[in-house]
Amino acid sequence: MLRESSLFRGVGPDVTATLLERFPIRTLQAGDPLLSPDQPNHFLYVVLNGELQVLVGPAGSATSILVTAGNCVGEMSIIDGGRVSAPVVATGDSAVLGIDVDNFWRLTETVPTIARNLLGIMAERMRSTNEALALSLQLQQAYERWAFLDPLTAAYNRRWIDQTLPRYVERARRDASAFTLGVFDIDHFKRYNDTHGHPAGDAALRATVRAAQSHIRPADRLARIGGEEFCILLPDTDLPGAQIVAARLVQAIAANPVQASDGTPLSGVTISLGLAQAGADSSPDDLIAAADKALYGAKRDGRNRFAS
Repeated sequence: MLRESSLFRGVGPDVTATLLERFPIRTLQAGDPLLSPDQPNHFLYVVLNGELQVLVGPAGSATSILVTAGNCVGEMSIIDGGRVSAPVVATGDSAVLGIDVDNFWRLTETVPTIARNLLGIMAERMRSTNEALALSLQLQQAYERWAFLDPLTAAYNRRWIDQTLPRYVERARRDASAFTLGVFDIDHFKRYNDTHGHPAGDAALRATVRAAQSHIRPADRLARIGGEEFCILLPDTDLPGAQIVAARLVQAIAANPVQASDGTPLSGVTISLGLAQAGADSSPDDLIAAADKALYGAKRDGRNRFAS
């Protein structure tokens, strides 16, 4: 049934077989809730057998939409940060395959057909429910989100940097506030790729981003410039404050394990990081050049460290 589902149409049998092995199957009885607007959801569910009911609209006058075997629910939650827009309950004995959000985005990176199928599903939902306007906006947001994200790591991409960094620099100048830019790359990354192979290099890039994202503050922003090079935007942060963040990142990434897609442990990586604080007359290019200069200083001093 998984291979016949709308989400996995055109996907190879090896991928669907792996999904059935790796991810949990949840069984439901009639009336059992699967999704509720008062509970965040971070799973996409594929109906393997049975039937689900989506209740769209206000209580007492909700429209019922049936989701049959081979279809999916929860896709909007994944795009909308966990927010559930409508309750979903089982109409009878049912089984669903649950794929968590992190693994789902990794699937779309490695199997682009899944991403295309998802957009088609969302477009169809847009035509078939009375939430067409809301879903249309969410679909637009999904396109925008993907346009500004690096498909391998899910960090912001170079296009996002080019549009956003000038605004951060201008805001710091206008408000006379502190702003620091960090630029870092993975040490000896070409050697890592040559030794372990490009799939391992991709795993190292993803692991680096996950470690960095979990050790920066809510207002900070991480982006992939290209290759193994990244930048971090630190608003309202002077150089001493940025040095605290940089030290935390260097330590966290050095201690972070790297695993292949099948769970096999791989060699870890380290980073070198350069910091530069915006001055009153700094342009974005000036700031990048200053951070790059500091980065090369960190490399010259032995790598696995930061410099400013």
